[in-house]
Amino acid sequence: MKIMVEENKPVTTETSEKSVVVEMKNLKKSFGEKKVLVDISLKIYKGENLVILGKSGTGKSVLIKCIVGLLEWDEGDLILFGQNVSNLKRNELSEIRKK
Repeated sequence: MKIMVEENKPVTTETSEKSVVVEMKNLKKSFGEKKVLVDISLKIYKGENLVILGKSGTGKSVLIKCIVGLLEWDEGDLILFGQNVSNLKRNELSEIRKK
């Protein structure tokens, strides 16, 4: 799966000033020998809408399941509301999910 950003589209200062809700840094997820997510990095800002498109089996659902905590990723960092969720206890993660 590739995450593409439309080129030649300027980043507005409005987006730049918003707080980051979800940040992924080099996220990786495999199932056995099958690499599903390879070095996925992205930021989702408060108030922003994001669409994930791709063919069947390209990792869309796996990506979303990692964000909401239904799947654990193999490598990389997932930061939600400024907190790295890899280091959180179950009850702390539950509080973030409420947001």
